[in-house]
Amino acid sequence: MHNNIAIIIPCYNAHETIIKAIERVLVYFPEPKIIIVDDNSPDKSAELINERFSYDKRIKLILRKNKGGRGSAVLRGFQEGLKNKNIEFFIEMDADLCHDPKYIPIMISKCNMFDVVIASKYLKESIIKGLNVKRIIFSRIVNSYIRFMLKVPITDFTNGFRCYRREALEKVDFDSFYSKGFILLSEIIYKIYKKGGSFGEIPFNFVHKEINKSNFNFAEIKEAFITILKLKYNFR
Repeated sequence: MHNNIAIIIPCYNAHETIIKAIERVLVYFPEPKIIIVDDNSPDKSAELINERFSYDKRIKLILRKNKGGRGSAVLRGFQEGLKNKNIEFFIEMDADLCHDPKYIPIMISKCNMFDVVIASKYLKESIIKGLNVKRIIFSRIVNSYIRFMLKVPITDFTNGFRCYRREALEKVDFDSFYSKGFILLSEIIYKIYKKGGSFGEIPFNFVHKEINKSNFNFAEIKEAFITILKLKYNFR
C-alpha cells in the first residue's frame, strides 16, 4: 500500500504526455494520491485528464484560472496534499516524462534519512539527454551561482523531481514566497534549509522533452537573480 504518498504534478499544455505520466506512476504506486495542478492549459490537458480519470479517486485535478507559474502550482499541490494527515511523503515531478517515476521508490527510501531528496542532474552518475550544450552550460552557471549565494550543500537547485517529508513542508510558510516561477524551487529549498532541514541527492537519467516549449525567458532569469539576492539578504 502506498496511501501515504502524494505525487504533485504541475501541468500546462501537457496533453501529449500527462496521461502516460500518470499511468507510469501507477505502475510503481497502485494507491498513491496524485494531485495535478493545471493552469487552464490551452491544449485542454485538463479535459483529457477528466475523460480518462474522472472516476478515479486516486487522481485529484485542481484547475486554476490563469497561468500562475510552475512553482506556485507545486505549492498549491502541497497545500492540498497536506490536508490529508495520512500523507507522509510528497513527490514533485514534471508532466512531460523527463522525470521517470522508476526513481520515486529510491527517493522515498532515502527520504527516511533526509528531509528532502533531490534527483540531481549533476551528480557524476547522472546522465543528461536532449539538452543542447548552451542550455547545459547556462544551467550549471545558474546552479553554481545559487549554491555560492545560499550555501545549501546540494548540486541541483533547479530540478523539480524531489521527495519531501511532511515535517519539512509543515515548517514552510506558504505565504512568504518571493517568486512564482522555476526559481521557487530554489526558494523552497532555502526556506527548509534555514529551518534546519537536511538534504540528500540521487543520480538519475534526465531526458529533456520539447513537447511544451520552455518559457524560460529574460523575465524569469531576472526574477531568479533578484529572488536569490532577496533570500540571501532579506530572509526573515
